[in-house]
Amino acid sequence: MEILLAIMPSILWGLYALVIPKFGGNTGQQTLGVTLGALLFALLSFPFTPHNYNALNVSISLLSGFIWSIGCLYQVKSFKALGVSRTIPITTGMQLIGTGLVGVVFLHELKDAGALALAAVALLTFIVGIALTAYSEKKDKSEDTRKGLMLVTISSIAIIAYVVLIQVFHINSFDVVLPQSVGMVIGAFCITMKSEHRLSVKTAQLMIPGILWATGNLIMFYSNASLGVAISFPLSQLGLVISTIGGILFLKEAKTSKERNAVIVGLIFVCIGVVLIGITKSM
Repeated sequence: MEILLAIMPSILWGLYALVIPKFGGNTGQQTLGVTLGALLFALLSFPFTPHNYNALNVSISLLSGFIWSIGCLYQVKSFKALGVSRTIPITTGMQLIGTGLVGVVFLHELKDAGALALAAVALLTFIVGIALTAYSEKKDKSEDTRKGLMLVTISSIAIIAYVVLIQVFHINSFDVVLPQSVGMVIGAFCITMKSEHRLSVKTAQLMIPGILWATGNLIMFYSNASLGVAISFPLSQLGLVISTIGGILFLKEAKTSKERNAVIVGLIFVCIGVVLIGITKSM
C-alpha cells in the first residue's frame, strides 16, 4: 500500500503534463488555471492537514509560490515550443541537477565520498539524457529547439529556486501548501496581465491539471514521511515516463524515427539518474 502511495505522485504529475496541452488555451489561461486549481485543492485539504504557521514560513512560502508561477508559465511555453515528450525529461534532469548542486555546495547535504561520487555519475547521466532528449534531426528545427531550450531553462531555474527556498529555511512541507498556493495565484495574475481571455471557461477547465499537480504534491509529503525520501523520491519522479511516452502516443507529437529513438534512450538515462539520486539520499 505504501509503495502504491509513493507511485501516485508520478502518475498524477505525468497526467498533469499531458492534460494541459490537451485542454489547450493560451499560456496565460494555462498558468492561471493551474495555479487556481492548486489553490482550490489547498483550501479543500486545509482542514485535514497539519500546519503551524508563523510570519517567516508564510512569507517564504508565498514567495516560493510566486516563483513557481514563473516556472509554470515558461514550462507551458516549453510544451508549445518543444512538446511534452522533450520538455519533461529535460526539465526533470535540469531540476535534479540544480537542486542536487545547491544541496551539495550550499547545504552540505552529501558529505560521504561515496555519495558524492555517485551524485557525480548521476549528473553525467542526466547530461547525456538531456542531450539525447533534445536531439533534433532536421536543421530547420534547430532555431525552434534553441528557443525551446531557453524557455525550459528559465522554467527549470525558477522551479529549482522555489524548491531550494523552502529547503534553505527548513520549512515543514505541510506548512507550505496553502500559503504557497496563494503565492502561485498572485504570481500568475501578475505575469499574465497581458494575456487575452485569461478569466474564461478554458481557464476553469485548466484548474483540473492544477488539482492533479497539487494532489500529487501532498501525497508525496505523506509518502516521504512513511517510506523515506530515498524510496519515495525516485518513485515520484517516474511520471516523466508517462509524460514522455504520452506526448508521443497520446498528443501525437511529430518526431522522426531517429528523434523518437533518441528521446526513448535519453529517457532511460534520466530514469537511471533519478534512481542514482535516490540511492545517494540513503547514504
